[in-house]
Amino acid sequence: MPRSQLALAAFITSLALCCPLTGMVAVFLGFLAHRRIQASGGRLGGRRLAFAAIAIGTASTVIWLFSWDSFGKWYLEALEDRMLGTTRSMIDDAVAGDLAAASLGFDAASTPEQAELAKFGVTIAGRFGELIDVELKDAVMLGDTLDPRMEVRLVLDFDPGGIRYGAAAFSLRARALDDVIPQPKFLWIEIVDPPNPLLRLGSEPAGTGTDSEDPAAGVENGGKGSQEQSSGA
Repeated sequence: MPRSQLALAAFITSLALCCPLTGMVAVFLGFLAHRRIQASGGRLGGRRLAFAAIAIGTASTVIWLFSWDSFGKWYLEALEDRMLGTTRSMIDDAVAGDLAAASLGFDAASTPEQAELAKFGVTIAGRFGELIDVELKDAVMLGDTLDPRMEVRLVLDFDPGGIRYGAAAFSLRARALDDVIPQPKFLWIEIVDPPNPLLRLGSEPAGTGTDSEDPAAGVENGGKGSQEQSSGA
């Protein structure tokens, strides 16, 4: 009895585990081969190969999906840790007056003037005090493959100033070919402190503007709502 070449092709495809798509192709070919073998009325063999292709292809697809999901979660957590580190370091360096170190937290196209950095650090120290903790919320990926960016909401805890709200945009361009997780660099950062003026450093590089709602408005509204709730409590 001749063996189904389609079943053999499905089985061989299922063994190519280097790509997640091959598992799905193997399952498709395996089902197709099984149908043809059944329709042949016993003139074609290879039923076991078809079943094996379906089983192996299904298992490999599930494993790949699980692996990619785990990798995605790890990647986002690692990226968030780096953004937190960049935020802490830049603010701490600006407050300490180490302007050269503070400027390293910015993308080259958005690095503020030294006088702006100095004023930012002095204002932070005078209004809020020492940065104790930072939280990132509502991260949104923007830009494109060549110029990826991420905008986030900031919740900053100062001593003795307490909670302040803000927003930031980070450039996520890889600085080296082997840089799996890029080192985030500020495009801009702003802190809402009503009724005082908005604190803002950096700017969007030319050509990266967006028509989305101004993050500062959402942060300011959220901050006011939180402050009103606190006052009511």
